[in-house]
Amino acid sequence: MSQDFAAACQVYYDRVYRFLLALSGNPNQAEDLLPLYVDGCCTQSSRELVEEHLQECAACKQVFGEMTGDIPTPEEPQPEAEPVPAEPVPEEPEKKHEKTFRKGMKKIRRRWIASLIVVIILVPFVLLGIAQVTGDGLCYTNLHEFYLAHAFLGKMKAGDYEGAAKYVDRELRRGEFQERFTEEELANYEQDAIDTFVAAAQGYTEMGGLSSYRFHWGGYAAAYQCSESFDGVPIYQFDFTITVGGKDYLASLEVTDNGVTNCSVYDNPMGGPQQLNAINVWEYTLWDEYEARYDNPEREAAYTAFVEQRAYESGLQVAPKE
Repeated sequence: MSQDFAAACQVYYDRVYRFLLALSGNPNQAEDLLPLYVDGCCTQSSRELVEEHLQECAACKQVFGEMTGDIPTPEEPQPEAEPVPAEPVPEEPEKKHEKTFRKGMKKIRRRWIASLIVVIILVPFVLLGIAQVTGDGLCYTNLHEFYLAHAFLGKMKAGDYEGAAKYVDRELRRGEFQERFTEEELANYEQDAIDTFVAAAQGYTEMGGLSSYRFHWGGYAAAYQCSESFDGVPIYQFDFTITVGGKDYLASLEVTDNGVTNCSVYDNPMGGPQQLNAINVWEYTLWDEYEARYDNPEREAAYTAFVEQRAYESGLQVAPKE
């Protein structure tokens, strides 16, 4: 028996019980009257008694009516009907055409942007390749040297002369010092070289300081290999316009893969201010200091012979002394 049917039966018997109480006030005497009357099995006298009482008692009449009616059973919940999807409304031809046009324009825009990016990436490589073949301008083999030149001028602009000295090729000059002085005498060469350069660079401060610099992009011979060191290291020249004390000068920087070897400043074809070119002779100043500190006539004679031999090997056609 299901729960719902049991609950309905309980309601039925409760109503029977309430009817008997209302009928006789004593459920023990009238407990068989109503079921027998409903089933048609009671005696005639009992039937008359029940009918007479039903005429007088509205409460019992109502209970009797409920007993003789159908026993209500809970309605089973009906499953909800699934919503029927609405049929798609066909797009108007004009809107469909406009949508197709927009998609096409998006594709064209994406391809155009991608092509532009490719061109931007490829152009520098093409220009560097052309310069590599012609030997004029920035190319793959002098990019590092150009960076060193740019960093050197950046430090000079900031007034950080000690930082600029670290972008100077001190090792190239050290090789010359090693031909003249011992390793013990050159123990402080690095710091001595930096201090000498910083002292020479004070001429920039005296002239008002370097305020700006720019490379001669696309200029004729703005970047090229100008020479080689004695041991075959390429030396590249880069031309910049520098502004010192509000005045523009041409600055030609010679650079190896170890740093700047020379920074010649011009304001006319014959040269430029001595204060701005003093940084090019720092090694001579240091050389004179070392010679005065470590004077040795025999070693000086040996070094003179070495210089003459190197000059002869370089093609100057001057035979060294025997």
